[in-house]
Amino acid sequence: MKTEYYLIIFTVIFIISTFFVFTNFLRFKFGLDLAGGVILYYNADLSNIKNNEIGDTLVSIKDLIERRINALGISETNISYSNSGRIIVEIPHIKDPKIAIDMIGSTPVLEFRVPLQTGTTTIFVPSELTGKYLINANAVLNTQTGFPVVELEFNKEGAKIFENLTEKYINQPIAIYLDNEPISVPVVREKISGGKAIIEGNFTWLEAKELAYRLKQGALPVPLKLIGVSVVAPELGEKFLMFSIKGGIIGFILVALFMIFYYRLQGVVAVIALILYIFLNLFIYKILGVVLSLAGITGFILSIGMAVDANILIAERIKEELKRNKINSALELGFNRAWPSIRDSNISTIISVIFMYILTTSFVKGFALTLGLGVLTSMLTAVFFTKFLTFKIIPKFHKS
Repeated sequence: MKTEYYLIIFTVIFIISTFFVFTNFLRFKFGLDLAGGVILYYNADLSNIKNNEIGDTLVSIKDLIERRINALGISETNISYSNSGRIIVEIPHIKDPKIAIDMIGSTPVLEFRVPLQTGTTTIFVPSELTGKYLINANAVLNTQTGFPVVELEFNKEGAKIFENLTEKYINQPIAIYLDNEPISVPVVREKISGGKAIIEGNFTWLEAKELAYRLKQGALPVPLKLIGVSVVAPELGEKFLMFSIKGGIIGFILVALFMIFYYRLQGVVAVIALILYIFLNLFIYKILGVVLSLAGITGFILSIGMAVDANILIAERIKEELKRNKINSALELGFNRAWPSIRDSNISTIISVIFMYILTTSFVKGFALTLGLGVLTSMLTAVFFTKFLTFKIIPKFHKS
């Protein structure tokens, strides 16, 4: 009964995995190097940001750009940055660089500038209050003038900064700048509490709505300067993918032939287990939405090699035990003595993978993720599926 139970489970897993791999019920997600797309290089102007706030500012920029692009249905964007202000945005599936640039460039920079007297001239200099504190923006009609305005709402921290500014600059102007251009220069009549402000300008109703929408999507806390653009053609990505698939298939066939030729029946068992392992991994990639890049595919292929190592180790231990024990005892002892080496090797790899995923760039993360998932799947198939097949098939054909 237990044997039938395991057989049903493994059969169901194989059928489900195969179904998902060979149908478009869920699609594989490919990174920019395989799907094609655009890479944008930016420099963020951090000259007005305090040193202890640079990290938070860059995180805010990253989150806002992601939100802006995701709103257009593109979910596999990768954004990286350095503390120097260098920002790299990788957007897959986009062929026209202008579309990619507009996605980010259309997000305005909002600043509140305060007056500074220099001799007989008054200039406006940036204050602490910027678009990073904005949580909402709406187009409304000014009840006094009847003209469209944009109403802003700040978060708790921004509301406090705004209150302090309006208290400090009573009867003085505070300029509201968008993309380094003055939009409105209202004079403060009294301290304003509650975290709300209004942008007045010569807006039409449509212009006010568009501005509010852009601000709501994310007002960048600092200006970004585009310094470079790279385009990866989808045809090139498809070529790389086909090379990877062909290489993987050829490698698997060679490994399978070696296993069967050298280990005979145990090799057949190992090949069957590897086939399940491959389909199970691909199924997991689809279910979890793993974005496959060239590095990720490399990690997957390496994990197949580690799965082969586990099967070879099991086969060798069983061969040694067969010299001294009967078949059932040899199988049991072979698995039990091979398992510690398999376990320790895979745990060491998983620890390395965790550090690679946490501490490195997105390119290495793709490699680490597929390798880590592959190692975990390899341990499961070795413990359950390979062992099950070995105990059910080998004794029936073994010659005492």
